[in-house]
Amino acid sequence: MKKIDYEKDLNPAQREAVFSAEGPTLVIAGAGSGKTRTLVYRVAYLVEQGVPPERILLLTFTRKAAQEMLSRVETMLDRSCREVAGGTFHSLAYRILRQYGGAIGLKSPLTVIDRKDSEELAAKIIKARKWEKGTEVPDKKEFLDLLSRLINRGRTFEEGLEGLPHWEGKSPEPWKILYREYERVKQERGLLDYDDLLSLCLRLFRQEPEIVKRLSSYYQYILVDEYQDTNLLQAEMVRYLAGGNIMVVGDDSQSIYAFRGAHFKNILHFPRLFPGTRVIKLEENFRSTQPILDLANRLISHSREKYSKCLYSRFRGGERPWLVELPFEESQSRFVLQTIREYYSAGLPLRDMAVLFRAGHHSFNLEVFLQKENIPFRKYGGRRFVEGAHIKDLLSFLRAAYNPRDVLAWERLLMLHDGLGPKRAEEIIQRMHHCPDWETRLASLTDYPRMKDRLQPLAALFQGLTDLSAVTPTQALELIWGYYQDLLPRLHDEPQRRQKEIEEILRLSYNYSDVESLLADLSLELQDRPEGEETKGDHLTLSTVHSAKGLEWRVVFVIWLAEGRFPSGQSLADPEETEEERRLLYVAVTRAKERLFLTYPRSLSYRDGGWQKNDLCRFLLPIPEELLPRKSWPVSEIPVKQAEAVVSGYTQEGDDGFSKGTRVFHPIFGNGVIEEAPRERKVRVLFKRYGSKVLHLDYARLQKG
Repeated sequence: MKKIDYEKDLNPAQREAVFSAEGPTLVIAGAGSGKTRTLVYRVAYLVEQGVPPERILLLTFTRKAAQEMLSRVETMLDRSCREVAGGTFHSLAYRILRQYGGAIGLKSPLTVIDRKDSEELAAKIIKARKWEKGTEVPDKKEFLDLLSRLINRGRTFEEGLEGLPHWEGKSPEPWKILYREYERVKQERGLLDYDDLLSLCLRLFRQEPEIVKRLSSYYQYILVDEYQDTNLLQAEMVRYLAGGNIMVVGDDSQSIYAFRGAHFKNILHFPRLFPGTRVIKLEENFRSTQPILDLANRLISHSREKYSKCLYSRFRGGERPWLVELPFEESQSRFVLQTIREYYSAGLPLRDMAVLFRAGHHSFNLEVFLQKENIPFRKYGGRRFVEGAHIKDLLSFLRAAYNPRDVLAWERLLMLHDGLGPKRAEEIIQRMHHCPDWETRLASLTDYPRMKDRLQPLAALFQGLTDLSAVTPTQALELIWGYYQDLLPRLHDEPQRRQKEIEEILRLSYNYSDVESLLADLSLELQDRPEGEETKGDHLTLSTVHSAKGLEWRVVFVIWLAEGRFPSGQSLADPEETEEERRLLYVAVTRAKERLFLTYPRSLSYRDGGWQKNDLCRFLLPIPEELLPRKSWPVSEIPVKQAEAVVSGYTQEGDDGFSKGTRVFHPIFGNGVIEEAPRERKVRVLFKRYGSKVLHLDYARLQKG
């Protein structure tokens, strides 16, 4: 067996945790403080001290995390460490139920079903049930989300259903019927979903104290990773199993998963549940420079409930984080884009940079800029905006209006309607194909007696879209959205989230002068990108903060730090949710190693051309300027279109040197010549193959040539 040099490999606080005496121990591990290293060395130390590996239980939130930790222990010592009982709460519960489930009436064999299986089962039950006319039939995904949320908060489905605020005006009876049938079918067929594993394991513990005694005496040492993310059921499992030598590791300041059922109070109340708990704090950060940590420390110091800690780093120098105030969202995207370019030109790979945000749709505007500049990126925690099925649906209407010969667009939008399958859609498309104008085309569309009532509203929609030159892209999309919003809840799950993303696209369209350039940027660029294809090679990371937890980059941008965005508007009505938003920002800040930029646009454009003033994120208001200097984007860099809302008049500056007679190249339309000098950032170009087009200089990607 190899000899481990604990003195050399660990700092004093880590050694204190690793050598911790018997009894309950809570390790508060600040961001970047070597939490995993501490757990690995703790397991190795116990094995070195003669504890049989199989009597050590290491609980993590992913199988991968457990395997990686135990692999590191094995490298440090020997192969006997493979016998350590490592895994997730769910895998432990399954092992226990498989061995002892008969005590609560479970019959072998037991089959664990995943989320997709659960959805299929719920869908079959919904379809087979003969619902009374007028019944609001439950949605399978909403049902399973609700069921999981209630179970993980320690509540029964039927009790929890009555108390939900969003339930006002709805009848809970169909949901209760679905729940009872779902549970009955699972029991009959020996099926367990993920939530059953925890809830049934706890039922076993409550009813069979002898089994609990046997298990808690078998596991001499229990270690739990990421304890701040445990839900009520998992914390109760720990309480039953802990025979005394229990060590939990976590950071209350990084508790950000309440929406998954995580209970922030678990880590706060641990010393109450286990009297005599020894609290050890890991405060040396091995990731970030001190100026970044100074901001993080001040930010989290305002939390109402917390374990006080002060992160420090050996990297004492470095630039202070910046708070960059920008006039508009487009300015924010330009600032991020230009700064990324500067770092990349200086030799920093894109993979060392990340842009973080509160919600997936907050990056839509930036994605347009990155795509136009051919900067490769990969997005986590939300789809790239044109990849969402609902966005493709919306754009299919616009594509069909712009180009009536677009068969793919017609096929997609027609098949959104009940009773229209591929065969009937093909018939309609073929008939319209031979029509010379919109009048005959729309008459042909409704020339199906059995479908006339369904297709008449669609024909009325396209009646308003026949002359796209008479409406702005925003007006066209507003018409389409007015029609599509009735279809959305039937076609897709999570309609509220999808509606927010559609509203982002509508707002984004305000920056375009014509449908052609909008479609060029939103549709054509990614239309040939195979679905599911990953960006290979060096790439920038775009990520929600939730998806970025545990990761790090040399340069980090956190965008949209405005009230209603970050923190989210939804959280502001609940003090506990608001506090979690503060912790979420703390997680975002502590992802940065060397440079951190926090940005927010002072104004937000409305689709009707109006403006709304944004207030700075409340969590940043108390931060002094010596920790977070305020910077403003230079006025000369403000896009002319937005600058006109601030200053009167128009200047020719910023037209990029384009003038009448300039030869240009467009990536879609090819070679052309400017017919009219730019005005209000718009230019008319005569293309050899496509004729005269009006393009916006901010979006057209024109090159002189």
